[in-house]
Amino acid sequence: MIGLPVVLNVFDRRCVVVGGGAVARRRAASLLEAGARVTVIAPRFDPDIAAMPVETVSRPYRTGDLQGAMLVVIATDDAAVNDQAEAEARRLSVLVNRTDDPDHSDLSVMAHAYHGPVTVAVHTGGVSAAAAAAIRRQLSEALDPDWPAMLEVLEPYRDRLQRAVAESSRRQGYLSKLGGPEAMRAYKSGGKGALERHCESLVEQALRS
Repeated sequence: MIGLPVVLNVFDRRCVVVGGGAVARRRAASLLEAGARVTVIAPRFDPDIAAMPVETVSRPYRTGDLQGAMLVVIATDDAAVNDQAEAEARRLSVLVNRTDDPDHSDLSVMAHAYHGPVTVAVHTGGVSAAAAAAIRRQLSEALDPDWPAMLEVLEPYRDRLQRAVAESSRRQGYLSKLGGPEAMRAYKSGGKGALERHCESLVEQALRS
């Protein structure tokens, strides 16, 4: 399956996981890491789910459980329950991640790893989750550690440039310089101080122009 790669903002949004097994545990953990408010509904739970800061509902899924949700992860081994949960999600315009049937999902959760502000994510079109995880590890190991460190320094300067330059094309030009090769050269040659001087220079240019 070819889809559009996106970053979904679930921070402080209600997300429901239907199912209590290993797949549900992994999905709940990913949602928590992204800041979601997670409810897990299942008659029985993986032991690790009980230790998570989630709301647990110890019974089978019922119609009405998805009220107020942004996203539902459907991860039971009962196709009829999965169909029922998907049908409710469609009626309520809730996004669906159905782990037993990717073709009936609105989104897939990619194999991913966070490195500060950098997210490495891999999708194999549903062919192999194990391959996606292996590629993610390979890319993470190859990632230059200066990228996350550099981006953390750049973040406040990005906000300052956004406020300083109203015209879109000019603003984009300054933002391109902010995170471009010159910025990385400054960081590698002189560390945080050199990068901050580079960023201050760009902000001053923007304010003068």
